[in-house]
Amino acid sequence: MSVKRRDILTVIITCAFVLAVLAGLTWFNGNIIPRFSGVVRLVLATVAWWPMLLATIFFMRRDKETAKDIGFSKEKVPHQILAGVLVAIGSLAIFVVLPALLGFKMGFVGSLDAFRFINMIFAVALVEEIIFRGHLFKKLFDITESKWSAILISSALFGLFHIFNWSILQIIGTTIIGIYWCICREKMRHCTLLALIIGHALHNTIHPVITTLFFG
Repeated sequence: MSVKRRDILTVIITCAFVLAVLAGLTWFNGNIIPRFSGVVRLVLATVAWWPMLLATIFFMRRDKETAKDIGFSKEKVPHQILAGVLVAIGSLAIFVVLPALLGFKMGFVGSLDAFRFINMIFAVALVEEIIFRGHLFKKLFDITESKWSAILISSALFGLFHIFNWSILQIIGTTIIGIYWCICREKMRHCTLLALIIGHALHNTIHPVITTLFFG
């Protein structure tokens, strides 16, 4: 089997695995998590996301890929953190504040929640960025040899990842924001995978607060 065909199979298997685990996670969040509260609920809600990384870890080990290969870096971590904050400011301005000023409600209302941020950064943002803007982005670039193809396909897959919310608008919206985050990765200085994880987590944590200010 050629390397390119093997990479295509890797992408297909990874996506199928992630969707299967996500289906189980959706059931788990609806039936098990509500039985708990406080720290126990936070830990369960966070750890439950990690199995989605198993296929990515398996294929990275098979291909002898490192964290650096998919976008992590040990250099200038404070700069990466700042880049993550800037990524979040940009995404909130474009995808939350601007639509709100035009009268469109994006997302749901809510308050600033430290538990939500912890869950976002160590579960949702961590897992989604490693899979979609990290491992799959690299594989798609290796397959297509085109950054724009990798950006568009990985973002479409990211949108499809939200299929269990049963909202075509959310699938389209997450696809578009996935394109934005990919462009940040490629064009913004110090925008590593760590920066995207921070930006993603901040966006998801803060956007309900902004929505509340406009529509609450």
